[in-house]
Amino acid sequence: MHDDIAIVGMAGLFPGAPDLNVYWEHIIAGFDATGDPPPDAWDPAIFYDREHPAHDRVYCKRGGFLGDLARFDPLANGVMPNALAGSEPDQWLALQVARSAFHDAGYANEIPERQRTAVILGKGTYLNQGNLTAAQHGQVLDQTIGLLATLHPEYSADELARIRAALQAGLPPFNPDTAPGLIPNITVGRIANRFDLMGPAYTVDAACASSLIAVDMACRDLRAGRCDLALAGGIHVVTPVPVLMLFCQLGALSRREQIRPFDHGADGTLLSEGLGMAVLKRRSDAERAGDRIYALVKGIGVASDGRALSVLAPRVEGQELALRLAYEQAGIDPRSVGLIEAHGTATLVGDATEIQSLSRVFGARGDEPARTAIGSVKSMIGHTMPAAGMAGLIKAALALYERVLPPTINVERPSPELQLERTPFYLNTATRPWIHGDVTPRRAGVNAFGFGGINAHVILEANEAEAPTSLAQQWDSECVLVAGVDRADLIAQGQALLAQLDAPRRRS
Repeated sequence: MHDDIAIVGMAGLFPGAPDLNVYWEHIIAGFDATGDPPPDAWDPAIFYDREHPAHDRVYCKRGGFLGDLARFDPLANGVMPNALAGSEPDQWLALQVARSAFHDAGYANEIPERQRTAVILGKGTYLNQGNLTAAQHGQVLDQTIGLLATLHPEYSADELARIRAALQAGLPPFNPDTAPGLIPNITVGRIANRFDLMGPAYTVDAACASSLIAVDMACRDLRAGRCDLALAGGIHVVTPVPVLMLFCQLGALSRREQIRPFDHGADGTLLSEGLGMAVLKRRSDAERAGDRIYALVKGIGVASDGRALSVLAPRVEGQELALRLAYEQAGIDPRSVGLIEAHGTATLVGDATEIQSLSRVFGARGDEPARTAIGSVKSMIGHTMPAAGMAGLIKAALALYERVLPPTINVERPSPELQLERTPFYLNTATRPWIHGDVTPRRAGVNAFGFGGINAHVILEANEAEAPTSLAQQWDSECVLVAGVDRADLIAQGQALLAQLDAPRRRS
């Protein structure tokens, strides 16, 4: 059997959460981090028209925004301050999150495996703020001056030149120092440069499945012996208005301006910003080094939809194939999985397709009670697109490590269209201790599906060698095997215990 891959470090920057601890605290507290765009994002007075959206307007302005959390100290990261203005902020924030992930993995100063450390990040290549800046400095300015010259033929060439210079002065800078910030692969290049890493470093674009595809590539390299350490994840920092316009044209954004995965009132998603990364090692190497292991990657399945109804329509068969490939690789019975971190974008077709594909693999409920919790962190932070899979993977890994079933919010009642009562899944809407009396370790599955029909499913397993240290874990270890105790009573006791807990166990 192939060597498991250990998650030995993690870091993230998500709406309302500057670090891993706050992210987990918000998850178990059911905190909704979505809201209106910050003042410097875009002007709703110009582009927002909820009732009568034209092709150049948006009907949904809410989303998950980093806002003031998107801070970067250039000198602390060895970057010249003049390189920041006008370039894309995701490159600088990615460097910062990478540093936090390595530190969380125990690499505070240097990385001994630097010549055999890979950096693989999921990153979209669609329009971003930096691309817009470059276009404004060139084509947009030229078109504006050309239009002025047509409307005002009395303007001299000198006057038009002065107008052009004044317009250009109001734009973010675009020069040789900022140009590298617009090249996607420079994102990983900067990380490799700062940490002197000489393994493979590249970005992948698989739409919303990007970060799980990055994890898949990293695990493949680790298992093949091509590297000994890997940093994998996903980043998405800025969503300019034209991207929101596109999603509005597709009808994918919520008209209620609230994301409600699997709920009867679900009517679309909210776009979000965020970065998440994980440090990966072969399990044998991690155990030999005495590393703290959050969770083990047991298997990953990747498949495309093939000939779906359209290139943007999800297909049950494609998602089902990704799931089956993952469980076949891991040699695991899907019925042993206690938590599914779903893609859960809250689009009607997307949610229904996901439940149907999961049901085909996990089987029908039969006469048994629902046994597998299902939910989506998107209900709290929105849809971080290329980083969405990593946002879910971090949540699932922490759930396994803390032995807690995290909630999904904004669920009034499940959509009847999903027919959840026929499946082994239940929507978990409250924080609960992960009660587990099975002979198999706790396990979780993480979904991420991308536009264009790319599907990924990751199976995580708890490292049961980690001794219980949180109160919830101690309670679970001591009480779960007590004979004659009703399961509902155990759950009620666990909820009462969780209400008494302080902030979750710190990971420093």
